[in-house]
Amino acid sequence: RWASGDGYKPPDGDYFPTSAAGAFPDSWVTPEALWDFAEEPEAEESTGDVDERFNADFGARNQAWRQKMLTQDPELFDAIGKGQAPKYLWIGCCDSRVAPETMVTAKPGEIFVHRNIANMVVSTDTNLRAALKFAVEYLKVEHIIVCGHYDCGGVKAACSQKDHQAPLENWLANIRDVYRLHQEELDAIIDADERHKRLVELNVIEQCLNLFKTGDVQRRRAETASRPDKYECSYPRIHGMVFEPSDGILRKLPIDFRYYLQKYKKVYQMYESKDFKGSYGDA
Repeated sequence: RWASGDGYKPPDGDYFPTSAAGAFPDSWVTPEALWDFAEEPEAEESTGDVDERFNADFGARNQAWRQKMLTQDPELFDAIGKGQAPKYLWIGCCDSRVAPETMVTAKPGEIFVHRNIANMVVSTDTNLRAALKFAVEYLKVEHIIVCGHYDCGGVKAACSQKDHQAPLENWLANIRDVYRLHQEELDAIIDADERHKRLVELNVIEQCLNLFKTGDVQRRRAETASRPDKYECSYPRIHGMVFEPSDGILRKLPIDFRYYLQKYKKVYQMYESKDFKGSYGDA
């Protein structure tokens, strides 16, 4: 409880916001390390309340992880404390089994991550678009990975004839649209599990194409394509992948992006490399 009018007084040492009448401290104080809670007697498994046990559990995990990282790379935290320069943007599902850093043993600072239900790239999603713009324009990532996974709850929910109600149903409608676009192919698959897996793959493909439709990706690709003296190809590169939770294998989907880009050029293309040629001088 944050209201103090009912007589509640926070324990000593707790952070507690006060009024604007000058009672705020004039400097910042580092909060306690979470693992300090793991060393307190009341944090034992059989004692303490739920929050204390949670703090102890996560504190111990953080301490073990930090020691592991320092053993592998003693300079890691000094390096990432100075900023980030990831080469990869990962657009994945919220599913707890699909953690990108774990799957490819990435260090902190290697992958810029955006996750949502069923790894969607929706043009009106300001969260996704903000992450995409920052990654492409400011971090200048070289690769964007859209990663789906089999046994995806979001894809399964979208295939059910049920109203999940807003806002979830609004989101799932985008997956239903993927089914509509590929209904003939999907309906031809007899086995329901195989049909689900193919929809997962088709959804990844459609989200990759949605990336190509954005001005952020087009502008950066056209810009880098106009500078063969500086870049070996146009960036960012788009990759569609699927993860299988039952065997831990990350699989690359065979997608002919050249075909799609040529086919829909008149519909979606907004930038060309010639738009940037001559605009850099001798830079």
